[in-house]
Amino acid sequence: MGTGTADVAAVYERYLACCNEHRFDDLGEFVSEEVSGSGPVDGLAAYVEGVRAVAVGFPDYRWELQERVVQGDTVVARLTGRGTHTGPFSGIAPTGRTISVQELVVYRFADGRIVRCWGDLYPVVRDALRTPAPVGA
Repeated sequence: MGTGTADVAAVYERYLACCNEHRFDDLGEFVSEEVSGSGPVDGLAAYVEGVRAVAVGFPDYRWELQERVVQGDTVVARLTGRGTHTGPFSGIAPTGRTISVQELVVYRFADGRIVRCWGDLYPVVRDALRTPAPVGA
């Protein structure tokens, strides 16, 4: 696979579709075994577990791409995530709330796979769940 902007963008689109289809066992196609970044533990297994934890807490969770910038081997994505909190997430018991959050993520690719990922999903979702629900929600 080449390392051009179009190649990286295409891989990212397939990766995002895989996440939205909750095909977490297939993430190794897009994510390196040695991935590092946002989580407290590096590696593919920890990465997959982190993404899977979102689906445990929010079985209907989906990431919608709002904006993407690709430069060389780097993708910056602004995403809107939506889901209903029906399972435990990051130490927070299910609330039944539907949330919509904005997430910013930076990915670095090498050899067609994500090798670095820096994002703010967990803090953004935790903040949304800890904020009182709007009246009438």
